[in-house]
Amino acid sequence: MSRPDFLPSSTVSVGLHVYESTEFVTRTYPDEDRVTIDATGSGGSVTMFLDRPDIARLCTVLGQAEHDLTSRQHDNGARAISGPAA
Repeated sequence: MSRPDFLPSSTVSVGLHVYESTEFVTRTYPDEDRVTIDATGSGGSVTMFLDRPDIARLCTVLGQAEHDLTSRQHDNGARAISGPAA
């Protein structure tokens, strides 16, 4: 999706650490075929604006990231995996 002409060309970079206490709220906009996902914690919040293709792309990226992490842990002989996936 290209940037609409009415939006400014400036960008801001944001870092987000996700913890068990991080809350996610999804809002759907079916007429626009998109969603927003708010990630909120004690230090603020971040909103992602996702069209349907970007939802699928994000799912693919996260799945690949988990696969890569598991592969690297096995390659390094790591025995403990932390977090809810353990």
